[in-house]
Amino acid sequence: MPKRLLLEGTDIEKLLTQVREEHGPQVSIVSADRVRSGGFAGFFARQHYELTVEVGGDDETVKEPARGVPAKDDAADVDPVAALLARTEERERVLSAPTAPAQAPAPSTTPVVPPGFTPAGGDTAFAQVFAQAAAQVPGAFARTADAATAAVPAPVAAQAPAQAQAPAVVDRAFADVLAAERLDTAGTYRPAAATAAQAFQAPVVEADRPHEEWLRGLGMPEHYARRATGADRYRAVTRALAAMPEAPPVPSRPGDVLVIVGTPGTAVPLAQTVAKMLNLGPSQVLLAARSTAGTGIHSARRVSGPAAAVRRARKMHRADLPWIVVVDATVEEGNGEWAREVADALGASAVWAVADATRKTADTAAFLGTLGPVHGLAVTAVAATADPASVLGLGFPIAYLEDRPCTPQGWAALLCERLEDEE
Repeated sequence: MPKRLLLEGTDIEKLLTQVREEHGPQVSIVSADRVRSGGFAGFFARQHYELTVEVGGDDETVKEPARGVPAKDDAADVDPVAALLARTEERERVLSAPTAPAQAPAPSTTPVVPPGFTPAGGDTAFAQVFAQAAAQVPGAFARTADAATAAVPAPVAAQAPAQAQAPAVVDRAFADVLAAERLDTAGTYRPAAATAAQAFQAPVVEADRPHEEWLRGLGMPEHYARRATGADRYRAVTRALAAMPEAPPVPSRPGDVLVIVGTPGTAVPLAQTVAKMLNLGPSQVLLAARSTAGTGIHSARRVSGPAAAVRRARKMHRADLPWIVVVDATVEEGNGEWAREVADALGASAVWAVADATRKTADTAAFLGTLGPVHGLAVTAVAATADPASVLGLGFPIAYLEDRPCTPQGWAALLCERLEDEE
């Protein structure tokens, strides 16, 4: 069975040459159109040419060759286009037999565009270019009538050169031959495929993203920023941040242990904020560090290390209330492994890490990798950096943003406020 291919390009001559080089002479050109897309009110439109060709055929079907056309056994290299035209001329002689003169006029060799290849809108310039290109392809598109001008409107045809102003004709013979070519071996009519102009689909216009550029300037990763569609700034940012991974809820069951890893100066205030939210007293907040000096935590609530954490964990898990333990570990100290051992010894229900927004995300990511499973980040110092949204690229759920639970709405308010300050 033959198959049809659609070729596109900005130069019709190159397309014709490509057809001959890639598919050889055994190819049928079904249609050629010049397509305009884009632009405004007819101006600034882009144009390209689309050529539909039919490759292959049913080799098993044996047909009686038309008069003047060699049989396949005798001439295997006969151009199918030339054979089609020969059958067309034979059909013309049959149709004109009653009134035909004793000797029919010799067929013209002027290369023209057949009816099946008339460009959309009757573009005269395109017809001339197509005719000149076809003249360089032996045996292709030789017709007795200049059908290219059949679709050219009268005002346009009046201004066209003489070679493009032949009288329009109704090519019944050519239509008959094309109809016969569309009959399969069972004699069933096989409709021709849609023309290139009908099959053309306009390119999909991407959603409006007026805020994408400045969101990237604030450090937002590309896959977030491209979701910020729409003219309304706040809604666009909220829509982009809706893709953030959601942090699990704060452990609040009796005996649960929430471990917060970070410097005491930032992690202890965060632990006290979470304790108030859970209606916990100061005694439920512990500190794993070398010292509790300057932290506001009594020395009796200090955990010295993994061994002490194992002893305390036995009592903590039997308590009626949850616990919050701050573990003093930082990028500078490089003691992430120690913090992981303490969290494991405590049997932590969840581990949060304090992430400084002013620090390079590569350094933060390397430190987080030493802590083991991290269930959420507490982002701080967002007001002190030019790219606060860069922490989104770490890929961890954000549990707290500064001193409040993190939500897409909270992020949107922060980023929109930053943009207004810059403006």
